[in-house]
Parts: sequence; structure tokens; C-alpha cells
Amino acid sequence: MSTKFMYERLLKCQEEQKLVAIYTVREADYFEAGYIEALTASDVMFRARRADGYEEGFVVLPLEMVYRIEIDTAFLKTAELLAKQLGQPKSPAFFDKVPNKKHSLFEIAVDHVYHNEEIAGIEILGDEAQVAGLIVGSDYEGLEISLVTDEGRPDGTCWIKKEDIIAVRFGGSVERDMMRKLRKQTR
Repeated sequence: MSTKFMYERLLKCQEEQKLVAIYTVREADYFEAGYIEALTASDVMFRARRADGYEEGFVVLPLEMVYRIEIDTAFLKTAELLAKQLGQPKSPAFFDKVPNKKHSLFEIAVDHVYHNEEIAGIEILGDEAQVAGLIVGSDYEGLEISLVTDEGRPDGTCWIKKEDIIAVRFGGSVERDMMRKLRKQTR
């Protein structure tokens, strides 16, 4: 399946700094909203924006998962208005220099989370629950994750094949809260 059509539309949204609704799950009328941070031939990174106007960190998705995007809807306009009323401007850019179209935003995000010892939420193909924890190992084929519960307690280790990962989330309030709780647990 070609991703050129969505790539071109998302690139235009990025250039115009539009809040975009991104749909990836065909079985549900569910989308995520965000400002496009970076786009490559294989994936998209965006700064997530919740319906209540608050930012919620960064999300990286495979471009092939994106089947529908929307801009300028009533929902998105309300989220932007709430953000403005709450004094929630867009956070600083993640990249000093936009990556080349051939780079992997997924690998960049994994490397960032690993080296900064941040908690990431990882969504896996065919799995309703996301895995959350610290990435403690990464090679060409997979990730090793030290699992962390919502309460910030260590909860074992898991390994995930990279080809089965459909989203990586980091820097949001959920991940930051888990990290804060984890640090309290390990003191």
C-alpha cells in the first residue's frame, strides 16, 4: 500500500501547523489529535493534544497505519480554543533539525527514550493493552522493556518484536507520572 497520499497531506498540515485528527483503527471511530512534528517515508511523529486542550507528549506511528486525517473540525477547533484559554501553547520542537525522509522516527524515539531513561507506552499490533516501561535494550529486531505498573512499581521484563509495534508514546503526563512514582519506589 502506498503512503504517498497521506505523506503529502500530513506534510502540508505540518507546514501550516494544523492540529490534525489521525485515524488508525478502522473498527472504531477513534482518532488522536496532534501537531505534526516530523514525517518520513515510513512514520509520523506528532505532539498529541487532548480534547481538553492539554498536550500529551509525543507519539510515533507507522505511516501505513494512517488511513484518514481531518483538519479544521469543530472538535479540533474546540481543543485549540481550550488550549489557548488554559495557556497551553505548543511545546518546543523535538528536533533541532528535521530528520531526512529516509530516517526512522521510530528508531529516533526509541533511542531518545532509552538514553534519557524515560518511560514509554508501546502499542502492539493485535493487543488492546499497551506496554509501559523503560526500554533497557534495543537491537535490529526487537526491544527489551523493564515493565512499570501505573502505580510506578517495577513489574518484570518483556521483549517485543519491532515489526509488531504500532505506536510509541513518550513525554506525556501518564509517562511522566509513572516515572515520578517509580523514582519514589526506588529511593
